[in-house]
Amino acid sequence: MSGGRAPERRYTPRVQVQLFLNQYVRDRAFRALATNLSTSGLRVCKLIEPHLPLSRVVSLEFEIPGTGEIVWASAEPRFDALDEDFQTSGLTFTNMPRKHERMLREFILRKESHPWRPRQPRKWEPALRLPGRSA
Repeated sequence: MSGGRAPERRYTPRVQVQLFLNQYVRDRAFRALATNLSTSGLRVCKLIEPHLPLSRVVSLEFEIPGTGEIVWASAEPRFDALDEDFQTSGLTFTNMPRKHERMLREFILRKESHPWRPRQPRKWEPALRLPGRSA
């Protein structure tokens, strides 16, 4: 391996998001923030819970941005990382209705082809010039 960067392990496009979701672990709901999303899974961050039950499968409830459609999916944790306040997990989807798979794929393709870019600030100009006043 050359350079300091690991080779890409993912086979599907991944897009950056800021998406709040509910993650259910053994029927207990936890709020989380998805920071990236693909058709095969997502990365979530949540506050560390002192008594978080362990589970091989979790349920997810989230809205595909811009669709108003609530997705219910099952996922398996692939990795967990902890810092002082947050737990970051990589989750791979294991079950999702076909309709939502299609909608998710379309969302990712749209977002990938039109990535978010910050707007350039506009130069301020007065909106209205009054007659008889010089600028």
